Amino acid sequence: MNFPVMIFWLLILYSIKAPVQVILYLLFISLTFGSLSLLPPGLVGNVPLSTICAAVLIGKTFAARGRFDAFIDLAFDVRKLGLLTLLMIYMLVTAYLYPRLFAGAFRLFPLNGAGTKSLLGPTSSNITQPIYVAISIGMTFVFAYAGQSPLFRKHFLLAVLVGALVLMASGYIDFALSRTGHLAWLDQFHNATYHVLDEAVVAGQTRVVGVEPEASAFGEVTVFALSLMVFLRRSYTGVLRKFVVPATAFGLANLAYLSTSSGAFVGLAVLAALVAGQFIAEIMLVRSFNAILLQKILFVIGGGVLAVIGLTLVPPAEVAHIHLVLDSVLFQKQDSSSYIERHSWTQAGIDAFWRTDGVGVGVGSVRTSNWAVNFVASMGFIGVFLFGLFVLKTFWPPAGRIDAECRQLARGLKLAFIPGLVINLLSGTTPDPGVGLMISFGMIYAVTRTPRRARPAVPAAASLTPPGMTLTKC
Repeated sequence: MNFPVMIFWLLILYSIKAPVQVILYLLFISLTFGSLSLLPPGLVGNVPLSTICAAVLIGKTFAARGRFDAFIDLAFDVRKLGLLTLLMIYMLVTAYLYPRLFAGAFRLFPLNGAGTKSLLGPTSSNITQPIYVAISIGMTFVFAYAGQSPLFRKHFLLAVLVGALVLMASGYIDFALSRTGHLAWLDQFHNATYHVLDEAVVAGQTRVVGVEPEASAFGEVTVFALSLMVFLRRSYTGVLRKFVVPATAFGLANLAYLSTSSGAFVGLAVLAALVAGQFIAEIMLVRSFNAILLQKILFVIGGGVLAVIGLTLVPPAEVAHIHLVLDSVLFQKQDSSSYIERHSWTQAGIDAFWRTDGVGVGVGSVRTSNWAVNFVASMGFIGVFLFGLFVLKTFWPPAGRIDAECRQLARGLKLAFIPGLVINLLSGTTPDPGVGLMISFGMIYAVTRTPRRARPAVPAAASLTPPGMTLTKC
């Protein structure tokens, strides 16, 4: 057991008895350490830190007296999160039944293989992957329940920011160590064993991976954190809103570029389009010219002028290097061995879906390079139908009136969800949508179903917390 693993185990053990926000903060910090396995990979496979933290948070939320009834109410009411429960039950059925039903019928790329095709059949991934997906789904239940508390939402926003700061620190530490020849100092954070394809250098530039398994994984989590900073900024107050969140967003955007991940670049483009669309929509919705509208217009004009001035000051050699990086990552990507191999994974997944007549091969049976293809190939038409209904229901505007604070948070989460989803569509190798995206679903559900509160009475901290959950004030 190395030093980082020991430290994190001690923190997790402490969080079991500590107030719930301890494991909440630890969960968002854990998303930075994607290549750290808390258990020996040679014995039980890779067990990421985030998986353990999520499991502890699920246990702390629903295992206590009085809260299991709340879980049952959420999980088995189709008007609430019953669709997710049906999806989870069907997922378990597919993982056990379909690899046996179609055993030996054709070849595909197994999830736990070394990048070579083999006959379809039951593997250990049909056990581990359903567990990972179930934990991600469990995050939706947790945040749908706890997110109805204003105090929990305050801790949630702070935890998101802390996680983004830790992620940013890991990226710049990796960047500095790689250029000083001390990158081996981070080896203790890379004890997980993954099938990594990405090259370490692109266009002469060393790729930043932080403490993630590869540059594409680091780029994905960085863009997701950046999206949260951009679209949740208005939910913060004071110094955090004016200085800390914008500075963090700028640092994350730079790291997304330094990762030279094609997925990250696409995510940045989607993020920029969403920001522009949101700005245009806000201007069009303003009924009369006022100071706020003028401020926004001047901000855009000023930002554009500064951007043009900045571009003219960039040395020609640096401009040529940026062009070379973009050309290598986006336009020459299809000629790389990484792209060719990943494309073959996805094509095999599509073939598996059709060869089972749309039934699927079971969760954990196939490796792809596209999350949507893996999900469809694993769970077939029925899984897509259930998950699609759940997403539609979550994003559907709520019937009742909700707080302005909750409405703003929901809008930000829905927008921040999109760049991460797009990147997943380009690089996801498993059917697991991920802890981060499922947390977003849970919080969106919570804040869009929290009734508007009366203003005069300011309830005590305890009354702002779901029954049985212990939180302390910030």
